[in-house]
Amino acid sequence: MDLSILVDFLFKGLEISGPIAFAALGAVFCERSGVINIALEGFMAVTAFTIVWGSIAFQSFWMGLLVAILSGIIMSLIHAVATITYKVNQIVSGVAINIMAVGIGRFLSQNVFGQETQSQLNPYLFPTVLGINSFAFALIPITAICWFVLYKTRFGLRLRAVGENPEAADTLGINVYLMRYAGVILSGVMCGLAAAVLYPAKWINGMTGGRGYIALAAMIFGRWHPVGAVLAALLFGYADTFRIMFETRIPIPSQFVQMLPYVLAILVLVGMIGRAKPPAADGIPYEPGE
Repeated sequence: MDLSILVDFLFKGLEISGPIAFAALGAVFCERSGVINIALEGFMAVTAFTIVWGSIAFQSFWMGLLVAILSGIIMSLIHAVATITYKVNQIVSGVAINIMAVGIGRFLSQNVFGQETQSQLNPYLFPTVLGINSFAFALIPITAICWFVLYKTRFGLRLRAVGENPEAADTLGINVYLMRYAGVILSGVMCGLAAAVLYPAKWINGMTGGRGYIALAAMIFGRWHPVGAVLAALLFGYADTFRIMFETRIPIPSQFVQMLPYVLAILVLVGMIGRAKPPAADGIPYEPGE
């Protein structure tokens, strides 16, 4: 293989893996606190729109990123209030948010850009480095920070405690509700960062393409660990990169090649059945005194 093609493959793969990896990091924080979050797809759908709108409205990509993070927080609060405060089934809440997010994007796009399915081009972007969005490189330090926060700080210890045994954590004076809110909100923040790599030049309806669900698969494959989740996300991302770069060179119908990342996600989940163990209290609403 030509060296330039290999280098292009490595860096393009990092960019394509970025949205999945950031969302997977958010899923780790959320589920480590004991809240299942299949609403990542919906979070990303909204933040993908708001980063474009914010960048254009404030003529700054940094402001667009801030708007995306804030919108991710708002979406995550909807999930948190529903599941933690009102104890709505976490799967049902996630599905509802994913459906709602589609309508939110189309509604906002119609009112802001005058068309439902796509926005205007956003000229305010991070500079490219080696041909890719430079923000993709932020994945490396952010992964390290997430690992440190989760395993080397008091906050991380408390977050993991409420995901494993909220009753015991409560008896030690840890606010279970507060920690779970923090975990869900962090997932929204990470989806805001995911939008910065996804496609900040333009919003298109349906552009997330199931990446939120693949991020969940990456989290499970990574055993609810930040580094493991990111490595799994890189696996899926590079599979998609391979599909994009070499689709025309593989002597099989292109539709089968396009299925590669999703088939890989299914195979990974099937292979992990019975092996991966989530936090003990993951998906279980906490009721003080029970």
